[in-house]
Amino acid sequence: MSRKRDNSHFSRHDFKRRRPLPEPAEEEKPTTRPTPPSAVVVMGLPLDCSVLDLKSRFEIYGSISRIRIDRDAVGYITYRTKDSADAAIAAGHDPSFGLTVNSKKVLAFLYSLFS
Repeated sequence: MSRKRDNSHFSRHDFKRRRPLPEPAEEEKPTTRPTPPSAVVVMGLPLDCSVLDLKSRFEIYGSISRIRIDRDAVGYITYRTKDSADAAIAAGHDPSFGLTVNSKKVLAFLYSLFS
């Protein structure tokens, strides 16, 4: 004679089968690429310029996500928004003030990362 088992244990037959989720239609998928970060190139930096010098000078135009200085005294400042980068470039083109780092006039222009 056979007895049914009374102990409760996990069985693969204990749960209900779920239907798979429907896949999104083609028009719902994003087709546009995200905008590339806005980078400003600063040329003519003094040789003793540090990242903190650049940050203190350029953070007044907007929030900065990354700063890098190459060995040949070229600085790369990546802003979080394009408006901030445009403001820094506009300040560099101002004939009355311009941009200075450690009392040395520098050139700043927009750098496209994906061109």
